[in-house]
Amino acid sequence: MHPSFRAFLSGALAVQDDLDAEQIDRVSRHLGGIATVYLAHDAVAHSVAMRISGIMSPDDMRIVEKRIEKFAEEYCSAGAILLSEWNGLSRWLVVGMNWQVQCLLKFAAVEEQFARLAQKDIDFLVRLEPNESTQGRRGNLVTSFSVTADEPSR
Repeated sequence: MHPSFRAFLSGALAVQDDLDAEQIDRVSRHLGGIATVYLAHDAVAHSVAMRISGIMSPDDMRIVEKRIEKFAEEYCSAGAILLSEWNGLSRWLVVGMNWQVQCLLKFAAVEEQFARLAQKDIDFLVRLEPNESTQGRRGNLVTSFSVTADEPSR
């Protein structure tokens, strides 16, 4: 038996224009036995705000996340990043249409790499592709440079 801890999932989803109250009620009923569910549909903004919380086991949290992922795949009009927390550990849950989720995940990976640049000195090896105006010239297309990052003062 897994231990249970305080958990929550929160955020907002952009949804399709034709989303009706029954679809939201279905999600609320499904998760109501596991957690306290708050889902608010804003028909003008075409969005659903959510906060799902309670004392949950890891299995319960997976059920909640999977149900929200399924809802997002069916009714979202854009990808979304939700905050998921269990036992004090936070992580991002990316939901929505598959191609949009992939774009958000790639963006997050690039953002993480840029954040690492500020943490230490890094050397780069860069291959520069010739543009149309340099097609006739030959030369070394590989160059290198260093980036030095100063530690922020605290």
